[in-house]
Formats: sequence, C-alpha cells, structure tokens
Amino acid sequence: MDRKTYLQISIIFLIIFIMIYIYVDYFRNSNKNIVEVNELDPKLNIVKGTEDLITEMSYFSEDNKGNTYEIKSEYGVINPDNSNLILMDKVNAIIYLVDGEKILINSEKAQYNDNNNDTIFKGSVEMIYIDHKINSENMDLSFNDKTVILYDNVRYNSSISNITADRIFVDLLNKNTKIQMNDDNSNILVRSIINSGNN
Repeated sequence: MDRKTYLQISIIFLIIFIMIYIYVDYFRNSNKNIVEVNELDPKLNIVKGTEDLITEMSYFSEDNKGNTYEIKSEYGVINPDNSNLILMDKVNAIIYLVDGEKILINSEKAQYNDNNNDTIFKGSVEMIYIDHKINSENMDLSFNDKTVILYDNVRYNSSISNITADRIFVDLLNKNTKIQMNDDNSNILVRSIINSGNN
C-alpha cells in the first residue's frame, strides 16, 4: 500500500476513536446527574442535583410605567417539570415604584415565574415598606397586577400599631390594604402604640 492509503486509514481510525471517546465520555457523565426532590412541600419542590444548582441567581423586570422588580437568591434551580418556574432559596427582592418608593421582600424560599414575574414566597416572609413591616409564612406577588397577598400567621408592625391577622391584601399602586381573618367569627387583633411625650 502506498503512503496515501495509510494516511486515509489512519485518519478514519482517528475519527472513529474520537467519536467513541466522545460517546462514552458523554454518556458516562450524563448518568451522574442524580436528582433529589424535597417532598416536604409539594407546591415548592426544590430539586437538588450538583449539575442543576445555580448559585447567585438574579432576575430583573420593568413594566411599561417604569416600576421595576428585582429578585435574587443565593441558589436555586429551574423546575424540571416547567422551565418557566425558578425554584429559589434564601431570597431577597426589591420593588422600585415609579414614585421613588421601594418595597423590600425577604424569604427562605420562592417560586418565580419567568413568563409573568409572579412570585410565591414561602417561609419567614418579611415585607418592608417605609416604616411598615409585615411578616407571614407565605406571600403571593403579582408584579403585573401590582398586588400582594400575605397569608398564614400575618403580623403587621408600624410606628403606631401592631396587627395580627390571617390575610393582608395590598395594592402596590394606590397603597390600599385589606385585612381579613379566615373565620368570620374571629377578630383581627390590633394594638395601638402610644408614645409617652409629645405626639
């Protein structure tokens, strides 16, 4: 055989070897993607897998009126069943209203919808607006509608009062607030804070 034939055979074997190597290496690494699902809360399953985990996540959105919404988390994952849902842990969010005011939100977990910016916050939720502070276990935020619903063990604190209720609805645009109890026979607990001295 001549030199040209040896060169062609060598190139063919090299190509076959590279293809086999890539095939074996790819499928060997793809089997390492083991996923663990947290089944404590079926609504907010956090998927934990070494290749799925994203650290220092951040999303930013702005509406047509100039209000902005920024949400960050230490880590999270994309929901394997719905790629538009981002499951986040150790969450901080800020809403900058067009009038210059800002609303701070913190929680242990959140489920952020990348399509419409709706967010479900879970676990030790805290919302701060000027001198108003609301704590709850859960909060649903609709950035498009500019509404917030805080529910489950809701505690409102301000410089003039403290309130305990089951639900608080807040319209972020006009600042209207509706406070409710789940049971019509239950009462909302309101404590006024009276300063001793000049008012």
